[in-house]
Amino acid sequence: MITGRIILPLLITTSRKTSNRVRSFVRDLWTVLPGTERFNRGGMGLTELAARVGQSGAKAALVISMWKGNPGILSFTSSSGKELVKIKIESAKLRREVNPTKKNRIIGTSGVFIESGSSNKTRELGEVLASFLNVEIFELTNPEDAQVEDNWSLIWLEDLPSGKILWTHYHSTDIIEIGPRISVTSIRRNE
Repeated sequence: MITGRIILPLLITTSRKTSNRVRSFVRDLWTVLPGTERFNRGGMGLTELAARVGQSGAKAALVISMWKGNPGILSFTSSSGKELVKIKIESAKLRREVNPTKKNRIIGTSGVFIESGSSNKTRELGEVLASFLNVEIFELTNPEDAQVEDNWSLIWLEDLPSGKILWTHYHSTDIIEIGPRISVTSIRRNE
């Protein structure tokens, strides 16, 4: 019998000093992104974090940093400790604030769904998320057009009139938004 190590696409954690709201946000992301691993960073430095990524076999760690008590920056960090992508967010609504009644278990992430006609910035965010989560990108008019199996999450991206990007999650069974709902202001790749 051949057994292999499960390859995690992503580790999710916080920056060193954080708030309860950021911890809740990390827990929410972990809930809607099955197959990821969440851990408390504590006093772990960047070198130790990089080693943890390498030991787990994950592609990267998603480190959520705090800004004025709220999630402010999402950084994808490699096993060498290099910051690969930095996503600045303006605001984040927790799952309990988006839909407090939806508590169904989620089996997996079916893909990144981008609203038809979205900007290059939104497409870039979609490519980043799809790459780190090992899922495909789809272009649709609205999330209700997605045809996926029950109890999966859909990552939905669309342009906002303000020039920002809406990043949220839907439950595939009834296409109800489950959050977290994130307003992205910028994306920077460090290649």
